[in-house]
Amino acid sequence: MCGITGIINLNGSISGIPSHISSMTDAIHHRGPDGEGFLFMNDSEIISAFGKDTPENVINSSLNYSPKIFIENVSLENTQFALGHRRLSIIDVSPAGHQPMCDSEKQIWIVFNGEIYNHIELREELSQKGLSFRTNTDTEVILQSYLHWGEGCVNHFNGMWAFVIYDSRKNILFGSRDRVGVKPFYYYHDGTVFAFASEQKALLKLPFVKSGINLQAASEFLVGDIQYIERGEENMFKNIYEILPAHNFRIDLKAKSFQKWRYYLLKANTSFFDYDEKKFAAYRDETEKLLIDSVKLRLRSDVPVGSCLSGGIDSSAIVSIMGNLSDNGYKVNLGGRLKVFTLTFDDPEIDESKWAKYVVDQTHAEWNLVSPTGNDLLRDFRDLNYAQDIPVCSTGTYGQFQLMRRAKETGIKVILDGQGGDELFGGYYSHSLVSWKELLRKWKLGKLAEEISFDEKSFLNLRQIVKDFSKRQIALLMPNLLQEIIYKTYFKQNNFLNHNIINEYVRSGCIKAELEVTNSSSLNEALLKDFTNSRLKMYLKYEDRSSMWHSIESRTPFADDHNLVEYVFGISGVYKIHNGVNKYILREAMRNFLPKQIKERKDKLGFVTPIDKWMKQIQNQCMDYFDDSLNDFMDVKKIKNNPNEFFSISNHGDGVRVFRMISFAVWKKIFNL
Repeated sequence: MCGITGIINLNGSISGIPSHISSMTDAIHHRGPDGEGFLFMNDSEIISAFGKDTPENVINSSLNYSPKIFIENVSLENTQFALGHRRLSIIDVSPAGHQPMCDSEKQIWIVFNGEIYNHIELREELSQKGLSFRTNTDTEVILQSYLHWGEGCVNHFNGMWAFVIYDSRKNILFGSRDRVGVKPFYYYHDGTVFAFASEQKALLKLPFVKSGINLQAASEFLVGDIQYIERGEENMFKNIYEILPAHNFRIDLKAKSFQKWRYYLLKANTSFFDYDEKKFAAYRDETEKLLIDSVKLRLRSDVPVGSCLSGGIDSSAIVSIMGNLSDNGYKVNLGGRLKVFTLTFDDPEIDESKWAKYVVDQTHAEWNLVSPTGNDLLRDFRDLNYAQDIPVCSTGTYGQFQLMRRAKETGIKVILDGQGGDELFGGYYSHSLVSWKELLRKWKLGKLAEEISFDEKSFLNLRQIVKDFSKRQIALLMPNLLQEIIYKTYFKQNNFLNHNIINEYVRSGCIKAELEVTNSSSLNEALLKDFTNSRLKMYLKYEDRSSMWHSIESRTPFADDHNLVEYVFGISGVYKIHNGVNKYILREAMRNFLPKQIKERKDKLGFVTPIDKWMKQIQNQCMDYFDDSLNDFMDVKKIKNNPNEFFSISNHGDGVRVFRMISFAVWKKIFNL
């Protein structure tokens, strides 16, 4: 797990590249405090350089990619490209894991961020085909896979990745991002230069990068009800794009051309079948096997591994499997006892530690409870927004941020988390709504009545979701002016937004995007939409920045194990929500692992924090964030003159919207936009 950067000088007009690439890698020091390295190339030579954080044992090693010149001493005319790397040592922590890394002939070079979990199996397969290895790293496995399979190598990987390979034989740069976007990849391309980095903040260090605030992205963040951040290629920062998940790209250094393409497309079984108990048993058993395999692969580490534990089904399943494997002799580097990390609050309505305790008692894990406060949030507001690069949707991200901080304090360097479980198995109330609509569409009225009757609480929650859905559906049919009125009436904090922001939201059709999942014709169609480039990608983005800010690698067994994901998406939706129980097949697949109380739990809240209480606590201190520089987005004068009205929070949604506006103000100030 690391951070990568690069500058490709397309027309030779960019000077000072060594200084620029150094500034970029410094900006993402937190992603790789264990080392750094650089690669420069012009028409006649390649130079591998070290920086101030490159370990001495790397510089003094005999590896053919060992850097021998300090970056400040690099003087290379007509630099064609430069690559930078920050290292977080996880697999093969020896000097052999240094990057940029090359093959034995120094023809192929790579900078890589991520983990290829099946690197052991791939190494064995490639060795049998005659390829030889010098290290135990998964980075070298990518190199050798590329040498053997070419650009199709990515189809063989199980894991998370963002990498760039320089192939001197073809004079190209080849890059790739993993199937669901666990690892980030951002770029700037203006015809004269192509620059890339793991985080936007690194690109903003470049003087030739012309950026600003993307009005449409800002309006979607501030106005809408359902925020799926970074849905498109260009997001909050104007002119900074991302390589979307499941995409490759190629830069021809001779032709100066840039080409990108999708290499993977996840498919879902959207057919409807009646529930069959015999088929269910087979699906359940195979899901159990695949999930255990996924967790096993993600326990491969040369440094200690821990896990988040919320008390819900997903994280509880992961921790229970980890505990079972450890108890039965499976080799896991836990650094002693299994360490788990849980948020806890003094409000019994949102505190979930009582549920997590069932798993702790079963696994005898070392339990780390984290209790962030409103004052903690106020103290960390700037760091939180800077770490995330863009404004934050909810204080749940701050809770995650704090969990990662505690994990680092205990010596954990790799942490497992349950992102993807809801999107894979059907964990949100909106999924139940789609499931009901599917039954109604198939005229399964008896089954529909049966599903509704099983869980009165879910039905009451779904009533509110249907109400919200109907209001947005009606708004979509209205003229733009009436849509603006509806959004101001329905969300009172929108009355503090600039008219142009609300108009942009309506004009750009963001309301339709909010309805995309709920309008699905089948449960699996809805899950596929949530899983690919929307809800899950947003959560993975928050996960990556929160963990990497604290130099921790986060692993997500439900999200990026394509064997598990493809199998579960091939199962009909009737096995995912059954008898009024969501995630039905996951619960039953984990029946031999989960405590009974967790398996049967139906009231999971999600990653909840006391946002209403926190916003009221820090109200006075936050007013300084609102100044005239925000006038294009908010009615600052109205906020200043009516602070009590602005902070009037009557429900959870009000608290979330107030937080988003504060976060936007903090973010804009931090990045001087």
